[in-house]
Amino acid sequence: MTTREDTKLSPERGSNPAARFRRRERLGDNARAALGLTLLAVLFYLPILLGLRTFPDGDFTHHFLPFSLFQRQALANLEAPLWNPYTYSGHPFWADIQAAVLYPPANALLLLTLPFDNAAVRLYLLQLEAVIHVAAAGFFVYVLGRELTRHYWGGLLAGVCFMLSGYLTGYPPLQLAVLRTAIWLPLLLWLLLRAWSEPRRMRYWAGAGAAFAVSFLGGHAQTWLFVAYAAAGWFVALAVGGFTDDRAKGERWARARIPGLAAFAVTAAGLAAAQVLPSVEFARLSVRANVDYAYVSGGFALQDAWNLLLPGVLTQFSPLYIGVAGLGLALLGALPALGGAINPGAGVMRYGRVYFVVLALFGLLAGFGGNAFLYPVLYRIAPGWDLFRGQERAAFLAAFGLSMLAGYGMARLPSLAMPVRRRYALAYGALVTAGVYAFGLLWQLQGRTAVGHTAYLWIAFLTLVVAMALVVSMRLDGWSERRTWFVCGLAAANLFVANFATNLDSGDPAAKVVLAPEVEALQVALADAHSAGESVPGRVYNEFRIYEDYGMRGGIEDAWGSSPLRLSNYARLFDQFPLDRMWRLTGVGHVLTWRRELFGPSDLLAEFLQSADTTYLHQLPEPNPRAWLAANAIVAEDDEAWQLLADHGFDLDENVVLPPESGGHSGAAGRATGEVRLTRLGPNRLGIDITDSDGGILVISENWMPGWRVRNARCSEGNPCAVGELSPIGIEQFTPVRADLAFMAVAVPEGDLRFELAYEPDSVRTGAAITAATLIVLALAAAVSAWRRSRAGRG
Repeated sequence: MTTREDTKLSPERGSNPAARFRRRERLGDNARAALGLTLLAVLFYLPILLGLRTFPDGDFTHHFLPFSLFQRQALANLEAPLWNPYTYSGHPFWADIQAAVLYPPANALLLLTLPFDNAAVRLYLLQLEAVIHVAAAGFFVYVLGRELTRHYWGGLLAGVCFMLSGYLTGYPPLQLAVLRTAIWLPLLLWLLLRAWSEPRRMRYWAGAGAAFAVSFLGGHAQTWLFVAYAAAGWFVALAVGGFTDDRAKGERWARARIPGLAAFAVTAAGLAAAQVLPSVEFARLSVRANVDYAYVSGGFALQDAWNLLLPGVLTQFSPLYIGVAGLGLALLGALPALGGAINPGAGVMRYGRVYFVVLALFGLLAGFGGNAFLYPVLYRIAPGWDLFRGQERAAFLAAFGLSMLAGYGMARLPSLAMPVRRRYALAYGALVTAGVYAFGLLWQLQGRTAVGHTAYLWIAFLTLVVAMALVVSMRLDGWSERRTWFVCGLAAANLFVANFATNLDSGDPAAKVVLAPEVEALQVALADAHSAGESVPGRVYNEFRIYEDYGMRGGIEDAWGSSPLRLSNYARLFDQFPLDRMWRLTGVGHVLTWRRELFGPSDLLAEFLQSADTTYLHQLPEPNPRAWLAANAIVAEDDEAWQLLADHGFDLDENVVLPPESGGHSGAAGRATGEVRLTRLGPNRLGIDITDSDGGILVISENWMPGWRVRNARCSEGNPCAVGELSPIGIEQFTPVRADLAFMAVAVPEGDLRFELAYEPDSVRTGAAITAATLIVLALAAAVSAWRRSRAGRG
C-alpha cells in the first residue's frame, strides 16, 4: 500500500538522478491534481458551461455584467474607464474597487474576447471566469495542503473540500469580487512558506507580494481584509515554528528574512498602487468613511452553526459546509494526541495544524458578528473591522481552515492505530446521529427551518448515509490506497450532491440579458428628448422598479446605482430629502415609479404591469437642467447646506452653496444671464458652451471628485471674453469646486466661452506610475536572475 507521502518540505535540488526523479514525480502529481480538479469543476458547472443554465439573477447579472460591458467598451475605445456617468449622477468607476479595473485574470479574458460585445456572450464569459476561479481555488489549496501534510491525498482532499464547499459554491460566484479576492489566500500562504523556508530565493517573496496584490485587485475589500489577517497570522506561525533558544542563531535566522520581507512588502504595495491610491481617495469621501456599530455588526445567527452539519436547512446558502465526510476528517485532523503522522518532522511549520484550527475558529466566531463575543472586540481594536457590514463573510476563513484540516485528517488516517481509528469512527458516527436527531426535534418539528419535512428527511438521510460510509471505512481492518480513493470520492460526492443546484437558474444567457421593456421605453423617450434639442437629456429617477445598474447597459444616466460605495454627500440627498428638490439638483427629466400620479405636473408616457403592481414612466414637462449659471455664492458647512438645499424657499437657480474649503467665489451682480449648453464628450469628459453671459458661477449637475479639471478653454470667435480671463491665472487653470453639497461649480467670466471638464485624477496617474515602475523593476530582476542561472549552468 502506498500513501504517496513526501519526505521533504521542498523537492531536493541538485543534479543527482534521485532529485530529478522526485521533481518529475511531484510535477506529474501536480499536473494530475490540476487536471482532476479542473474536470471536477467542469462537471459541477456543466449545465452552465453548456449554456443550458445560468447563475440566478442578482449581482452577477445586474452588477458585474454591466461592469464588464462598460470596461470592454472603454478598452475598445482605447480609453481608461475612469468615470461611469450612468449611475449616481456620475461615479468614479476606476476608484470603485468592486469594478476590479486592474484585476489581471479578468482583464486577460476580456482582452482575449474583446471583439465580442454581445451581452449574452459577456455573461457566458463571466460565468466561465467564475468556473476557472473555482478550479484554481481547489488547485491552490491542494498545493498548500500537499506541502504542509506532505501527503498527496491530503492535499487533494483539502482542495476538493474547499472547491466544492458550501462557501465557494454559494454566494462568491454570484458576488464575483468575493471569489476573485478569496482564491489567492492559499497560494499566498504557500509562497510565504516557501519563501520562509528558502529566504534567499527572492522570487518566492516577490511572488507572495504579487499574490497579495492580485487578491486586492480582485475587488472585494472586506475579503481582502480577511486575507491580510490570515497572512499576518501565518507570519506568526512561521516565526514561532522557526524559533530557536540559541540567541545568536535566532538573530541570524531573523536577519536572513528581513530582505525578503522588504521585497514582499514593496512588491505588494507597488503592484497594487494603481488601485490603492484612487480607492483610498474615494473611500474617504464615501458612505463607508463613517459607519456605526449597528450597521456593520450583522452576521450569522447562532443557529446557523448547524450548517456545519446539515446544508440548506436554515438558509439558501450553507457557507460553513464542507460536507459531513469532510467535517469528520477535519475533526480528525484537528484533534491532538490521537497519534498518526500528520506533519512529520519539525521545521518552521511545526504549528501549521494549530494555525488552521485557530483560523477556522476565528472565522466561525467572527462570522456571528454582534451575536457572539469576538466581533465586538475586533470592531474596537482591530484595524479595518469597523468598515464593512456582513460579518458572515468571515465564513471564508472557517471554510478554508476546515478544508485544510480535512487534508490533515486524510494524511493522518492511514497511520492511525486501529483501536484509535475505531473509537474515533464510533464517536463521530454517534455525534452525527445525535446532531441530526436533535436538529429534527428542536428545529424541524418546531417549524423553524427553511425546508419542509420531506426535504429535511432527505437531507438527514443523505447525511447519515455519508457519515456511516465514512465510519465503516474507518472501522475496517488495515488501510489501502483503494480505501483512500473511496474516502476522497465520498467527500467529493457528498459536496457535489449537496451543492450542485445551489446556483443553477433556468434559461440560457441570451434569455437573461433581454432588456426590460422599461429600459427600451426610456431609450425611446431619451432619444425623443435629444431630437427635441436637449444636448444631454435629463437623468432618470428609477424608484427601485428595475435593477439599479441598468443604465450601464442601456446608455441611460440615472440618479441612483447599486454599488455599496457611493459618495457620502451625494447619499444625503436620498435621506429624508424632498424628492422634487433632489430631482432638481440631479437634473432628472424622467421618473420610473410605482406612483400613477406624481406630486407635480408630469406626462405619463407608459405603464408596465408587474406581478404585484404597476410601474409608470413619467416625463417631467420642464426637465431639470444639467448645468446652469448662478449669481450668488453662499458659503456654508455641509449640514447647513443640506438645510438650505432642502428648503423650497431657497432659489437654486440664483444661488449656489459652496463649502468653506472652496474659498468662496464672487458671482454676477443680480441674476446671472446666459445660455449654457452641456454635451457629453465621453464618459469622463463634458463639453460646456456658454453664450451671452455676464459671468457668474457655473453649476454642473455631475458628482464632484478630486480630479475634475478644466481643459481646452477658449472664447468664441467674434465675441471675446473679458481681457485676461484666460491668462495663466484664469479659468484654464481653475479646478472645479464642490457645490450644492455634492456637485461641481466653476467661476466663469462674461462673454461667450467654450471649455471641457475632464476627470483625470492625480491618484490614478501617480498610482499607475508606481505600478508601472514596480513591474519594470520586477522584469529586470527576473531577467538578471535568468541570466545568472544561465551562466551558472554553462559554468
